[in-house]
Amino acid sequence: MGLQMGGFLKGKFFPPPASKEKIQFARECEVYVREYAPGLLQELRGIAEACSIDLQLLNTFVLALGIEPRCSIFAVSAEHTIDETPLFARNYDWYERANQYFTSVVTSPSGGLTSLSFTDHPVGRYGGVNEAGLAVAVSAILGYSKKPVPGVRMNVATRWILDTFKTTEEAASYLEEIPHQIGHNFLIADRDGNIALVETASEKVVIRNAEGGFAATTNHYQSPEMKVFELEDYPLENSIRRLSNIVRWFKGREGPIGIDDIKFVLSDHERGVCNHGIWDGERAGTIWSWIAPLGKRHVFVCDGPPCRNEYKIIKY
Repeated sequence: MGLQMGGFLKGKFFPPPASKEKIQFARECEVYVREYAPGLLQELRGIAEACSIDLQLLNTFVLALGIEPRCSIFAVSAEHTIDETPLFARNYDWYERANQYFTSVVTSPSGGLTSLSFTDHPVGRYGGVNEAGLAVAVSAILGYSKKPVPGVRMNVATRWILDTFKTTEEAASYLEEIPHQIGHNFLIADRDGNIALVETASEKVVIRNAEGGFAATTNHYQSPEMKVFELEDYPLENSIRRLSNIVRWFKGREGPIGIDDIKFVLSDHERGVCNHGIWDGERAGTIWSWIAPLGKRHVFVCDGPPCRNEYKIIKY
């Protein structure tokens, strides 16, 4: 599969230079990836060979990537939906210039599960859903207070979950077992309506099983025991507002939830989570959005801000 991806990327992708310190950090991470996501190292070798690029630079780019997704994610179980199917939704917030690199990928690993996932680089995934009806997505803890340590990168963990596991319980157990580089939130849901929010840090992992068939996450911890790993003075107003809007919408809804209801939350600025602004002097905000009916082999995908673009159905 690495050779196939490499053939697609040849002449289009070149990993950036990396410092000696970052290369060494990636080498230390390889030990954990070999243990917890072993097939992906072989895939990286195939990409490097097909692209004629330096394998160590590629590994460093993927395993020690330095950017973090800012996202809004939520899931509802079948008891709350019109079609009696669990729904999983996610907005991806990042710099607008990155939209040109973001894409959907159908992956069918040998001996693994076919999935439709979303990414802007060769191997890792920021989220997706597999043929077993398991969905996962990850968001950064923007105010995480600790320095990164060697471990399994968040998008590598997400990819391995999609390739390997069928249930929320299996995926949550995996996230509880692996070493994490820094702080992230993972939301997981399966076709049976089991939903879990897994709050991770290099120091601790907390699994919050959903109550009432609903869970949501943005870019801060919700568990009291995890808040000690966040900077006390980090500005979280935007993250808190987005989470509050999702929760308020769910609690205030009338009747069962359909795809159009989910689209409203993802695309509305005032009562939903569609987001635009300036980050570090650059235009940024919601650049991608998707909704997965779990157990169905299709996803509603919006390429661009959902406030001004239509969702299209992608089958896998």
